[in-house]
Amino acid sequence: MSRVVEITDLKVYHRTPHGPLRAVDGVTLHVDSGETLGLVGESGCGKSTLARCIVGINRPSQGTIALGGQGLGSGRADRLSRARAVQMVFQDPSGSLNPRLRVGRIIAEPLIVHRLGSTAQRQVRVEDIAAQVGLTSHHLDRFPHELSGGQRQRVSIARALALEPGLLVCDEAVSALDVSVQAQVLNLLLDVQDRLKVALLFISHDLSVVRYVAHRIAVMYLGRIVEVGPADAVWKRRAHPYTRALTNAIPDEQVRRDNIELLEGDVPSPINPPSGCPFRTRCPFARARCAEEVPQLRDRGGGLSVACHFAEEIEQGRTAEATDWPAAVGASPNASLTSA
Repeated sequence: MSRVVEITDLKVYHRTPHGPLRAVDGVTLHVDSGETLGLVGESGCGKSTLARCIVGINRPSQGTIALGGQGLGSGRADRLSRARAVQMVFQDPSGSLNPRLRVGRIIAEPLIVHRLGSTAQRQVRVEDIAAQVGLTSHHLDRFPHELSGGQRQRVSIARALALEPGLLVCDEAVSALDVSVQAQVLNLLLDVQDRLKVALLFISHDLSVVRYVAHRIAVMYLGRIVEVGPADAVWKRRAHPYTRALTNAIPDEQVRRDNIELLEGDVPSPINPPSGCPFRTRCPFARARCAEEVPQLRDRGGGLSVACHFAEEIEQGRTAEATDWPAAVGASPNASLTSA
């Protein structure tokens, strides 16, 4: 199976008066052709920044992004090549669609920019794509504000498909929609993927939605990937404490499970992250080692990789029985836990 996109040690740092803000801090990921990789995490963890780097909106501070095995620069030819390979579906279709253009012209715009086909050929292509996402010729003559939220998102998907990209990046693409409309758009994306064999990077803060659409799931926290693997393995094994907290926040899971551990505290500042493990200030399993050593992603079998020093014990259900569990983990982010 070929790699559509391969990200290696990607870092995005922003300058601030108080030091660098680590929006993305050493991410390595890949998406294969025809698969859906779900990227999940709380707001502010770096998901959207990573997505914008992939499509070329943001520039990384360090690391590489290869599309179809080819590394891309920042020249015009590189930007055009990237646009042909990867397209993005944004969270708010109202903000991402030009309100002054009719839907047919919006879908045709990528074809015009890339000078693909004649006017007649573009019209045929637009009608074909519109039909694939459930839009009719009647919709093509309307302006975005005349459509419902779900229809506007269908227009966004159609526009993204116009150049036949190998990868669609869906950044919170259903979070602004009603639940019933969310299901329609999710099913549409799965149907489009099945017919066109396009890969999806599906970004969401909702792990239950990601589980529905994804073949693999990557869990992101404070700019880092803390767990990645097959969707069923991530969901069932919950080898990282942060993944456990995300699943425990789902109401249905709270009903099914006893002794629910809910996440407490705020996400630390990416300008002044904790020493060692970035999750340790909120982790009920943190120990002294967590303050001293950054955990690296390591293989846990079955395709699952986890960045946690004590993933084995957490999977086996061992908790506060160990003698060196700290009494209080929420100390200042860079304080050592040795004396806790």
